[in-house]
Amino acid sequence: MIIERIERLEHYQSILPNLDKALATMQGIAEWKEGERYPFDGGFLFFQSGTTKPLSEAQFEAHRKYIDIQVVLKGSEYAALEDLRNLSVAIPYSEDRDVEKYEGVTQHVMKITEGMAYVLFPWDAHKAVFHMDQPLAFTKAVIKLEVK
Repeated sequence: MIIERIERLEHYQSILPNLDKALATMQGIAEWKEGERYPFDGGFLFFQSGTTKPLSEAQFEAHRKYIDIQVVLKGSEYAALEDLRNLSVAIPYSEDRDVEKYEGVTQHVMKITEGMAYVLFPWDAHKAVFHMDQPLAFTKAVIKLEVK
């Protein structure tokens, strides 16, 4: 996992191919529609907004086809990270949805605030869009970069 400020993401282009195209696409969208996919060469992105859920309702997940880049545009959320080897499969991998769900102890939690982004690789099991005490409002872009 990488945690970084949005304005510094471009420095990761060498390890995240097509990141430049993703960021250009994201910045070029003045008005977006919830859940609509915006394609670019090497992946796609979509936008989400809403209110976080309690940690108890969040579930670890990981992806195989895409690297996730979660970009918090407004508000904040908490994210959790765990090594896949420390978790057990709760819902087997879905090729169509590119997701596998896991169960296990939440040990590593971070608050991600407006202007921050986090990058999740296939070995990063993660929980997102949750809160610790009080619900939080958020708006974010989720970039999906194809794994080469």
